Amino acid sequence: MHASHAARSMPRMENKLIPDIVIVRDGEAYRLLHGHLRLANVLRTADAVSVEVRGEGSITVIKTAAGLCVGKDGQQLPLHRH
Repeated sequence: MHASHAARSMPRMENKLIPDIVIVRDGEAYRLLHGHLRLANVLRTADAVSVEVRGEGSITVIKTAAGLCVGKDGQQLPLHRH
């Protein structure tokens, strides 16, 4: 795996900070490396959550029928969990 941008992120939901989720940029996709269960719990009550990723800015993790994806700059990029 070639990750061009490793980042520790702090998602915000209802003005509460959620402990770290680690996401890396992997070419034209993102990869979730740490915080799988934390993200799954947050997305149980919402279809999307905003995540501030250092070096990337704000991204939106979106729950879809096909799985998770990242919304950024009007595009939907895959979010791989392995």
